[in-house]
Amino acid sequence: MTKVNLFLLILLNGFLLSCAKERYVASSVESSRVEMNSAWDAKANPKMTALVESYKAKVQSEMDIPIGTADQTLQKGYPQSLLGNFTADAMKEIAEGLWGHIDFAVINIGGLRAILNEGTVTIGNMYEIYPFDNQLILLELRGKDVKDFFDFIAFNGGGGLSTGIQLTIQSQNVQSLEIGGNPLDENKIYRIATIDFLAQGNDGMTAFKQAVNRLDSNQTLRDLMIQYIKDLTAKKQTIHATLDNRIAIIPI
Repeated sequence: MTKVNLFLLILLNGFLLSCAKERYVASSVESSRVEMNSAWDAKANPKMTALVESYKAKVQSEMDIPIGTADQTLQKGYPQSLLGNFTADAMKEIAEGLWGHIDFAVINIGGLRAILNEGTVTIGNMYEIYPFDNQLILLELRGKDVKDFFDFIAFNGGGGLSTGIQLTIQSQNVQSLEIGGNPLDENKIYRIATIDFLAQGNDGMTAFKQAVNRLDSNQTLRDLMIQYIKDLTAKKQTIHATLDNRIAIIPI
């Protein structure tokens, strides 16, 4: 029995017990360690194997569906990266379609779990890059809190920021910052597209917890990115990104 088969059998037994009419009370509990190794593979249950393979084939066929083409390999990293720029730019464009004007979009580099290789892009690739069910969120944030956010970005050495940002960092401090071609206004309310994980202040982005308003798309970033790439393909466009001056590190 394979590891997967054993796991499914345990779940099935639990389900059957939970559906039983009789009520049971545990009188004692004993445990022992069973090593999951290749020895179990020789004892595979044919029916269970066939069941697992049928689901695996269905899932794999859906994951292999092509949705677009990348004209280069998009890596992730700091201070900026092709994958971070592409994702943040797409988030900003998607969010503007939902809510109107957006000042900038933010994605954490840790939330991008794989690179996007040059060539054909599949739905499976999107699940690899965006495996979490994070939803796209709109935050409205006071300028003084936006300043705190960019102070964190500078300390962190960069991140995934959309076009329209011009940030220069020196010695982990903000040296200059423009948003949409204008200096930061601490009295302005800025509209920011991000994901719910970051909106909760995770990954060091505690400034987002000070938002004065929040709107939920109720759609995962992954699903929105899949549709975004499909739309690019329908317009005969490839997946493309560039490194620009949105984040620059000035040597000491």
